[in-house]
Amino acid sequence: MYILFYPARLIPTASFIEDVNNEIEKENEELKSLLNIKESLSEYDIIYATVVERNNFYWLNTLVINKGSMDGVEEGLAVVDNSGLIGAISDVSNAASTVKLITLDDKYNSISVKVKGNDYELNKILKVKDGNLIIEGINKNINIQIGDKIVTNGLSNKFPSGITIGEVSMVNEDLYSISNIATVSLSANINNLRFVAILKRKI
Repeated sequence: MYILFYPARLIPTASFIEDVNNEIEKENEELKSLLNIKESLSEYDIIYATVVERNNFYWLNTLVINKGSMDGVEEGLAVVDNSGLIGAISDVSNAASTVKLITLDDKYNSISVKVKGNDYELNKILKVKDGNLIIEGINKNINIQIGDKIVTNGLSNKFPSGITIGEVSMVNEDLYSISNIATVSLSANINNLRFVAILKRKI
């Protein structure tokens, strides 16, 4: 008769097993939500990917995903999660790609946007300034309000039209009281990205 002894630290506890099961369930829910994107973007081929690398020192700048050129990924393609836009492909290798996040504080990192579901047109540029996503130069006659949904307007070839970005969280006058500045809060949880979808227009 053999008696096996396991160090106590190697024996999985009930709470550990529960934590693992909860994590698996959470991942499954995230994947299901991501799969729903295909229904609303039928004119695009959807390439699903997993986040495999992220630099702690540049958390809001870039991340690396496990899909590359051999999967059909190309530079410039829009990348979303189940809540909205997170960025665009900036660099591609055979089996991996780098995503430039929309939170990257860079003068070249800008997006053409509009307000969803309003009678007025707001075709402006969303950019990052001092760590915030903002829309500057809004005419005071435009009644932009807190809670307005901000989406891509499709005026550039970079992003498809109608992709959710977030909502207006603050509206202030500019320094000279000539126009308004809107601060936008992201719909995507940029701090906890595990699964993403790449949008590639069908030929």
